[in-house]
Amino acid sequence: MSLKLNLFGPGTAFVMIAAGVIAAAAIVSPKPAFAQSSTAGTRSIEAGSDAEKKAKLKEPSYMTREERLNAKPLDPKVTSGKPKPRRMTAAERKALQDAKPEESAGGAPAPNAEEEARKQHPNDWK
Repeated sequence: MSLKLNLFGPGTAFVMIAAGVIAAAAIVSPKPAFAQSSTAGTRSIEAGSDAEKKAKLKEPSYMTREERLNAKPLDPKVTSGKPKPRRMTAAERKALQDAKPEESAGGAPAPNAEEEARKQHPNDWK
């Protein structure tokens, strides 16, 4: 009885790929992290503090059905507002007045520009 072992068959290739994927996943997968203990103790909001006032001043993130039904549409004239022009500081104004126009030097042409143009637009080069 002869036993032929085919290492390059389709079944073997699948097993080798699967083993490689599993090995890669084991190497790359994140390690489990342990919960960090807090060394600083806990803090709470005390009555009458600024933090409590800020928490109370925040608007709720919900509306009741009645509030939604009674809500008036927004007036676009009021909500859009008018942009306020930005005022330049004295230093900015002086820098703008003292600035002189300049030009930057041009770059070198592409070394193979003519070859590319001939390839891309052959009708123009007759």
